Amino acid sequence: MTDTRTKILDSAEELIQSVGMNAMSYKHISDAVGIRKASIHHHFPKKHDLVNELLKRCQVSYGEGYTSIVEGQDSAPVKLKKLAGVFQHGLASNKLCLVGSISTDKNTLQESSCLILEKNITNTVTIFSKVFKQGKEEKSLSFIGTESEAAYAYLSFLIGTQIVARAHGGEKLFEKASETVISAFKS
Repeated sequence: MTDTRTKILDSAEELIQSVGMNAMSYKHISDAVGIRKASIHHHFPKKHDLVNELLKRCQVSYGEGYTSIVEGQDSAPVKLKKLAGVFQHGLASNKLCLVGSISTDKNTLQESSCLILEKNITNTVTIFSKVFKQGKEEKSLSFIGTESEAAYAYLSFLIGTQIVARAHGGEKLFEKASETVISAFKS
């Protein structure tokens, strides 16, 4: 059985991915979970406490998923396709990347949330960099700059394309755009 704190986090994550952080309220969460707003405030006194916890949880869950792909036996281009698949699956579920969703509201975040957000991005770029390093070593990927710069560009592409595809083109255009970018990286 899922505890109340986890239900609150699950509901908040789904709401942020669907409507954005600033549009999500404790009222929305209380309605979705079936508890009073006071119960949410018990676990997360301020909205930034909730956001901070979501970002930390996101880094663990998605970080493990990305690492699983990156440490697999596939070639670098196949790994890039699988990483894109994570974002395409989110798009299919109408759930934008949590880091991307929260990033769009960065100007309204508390400093502590900004620091955790930046750490998430840095950690994800570090994980993605391993694919570009592998691609350079196996001569399956070609890019200008460092592995880290290529990984940052690819992560930015995935987040941005997911947002745009949600508004126009959907999964089909997301997949086509991903194939185009991966093809551009191939040696």
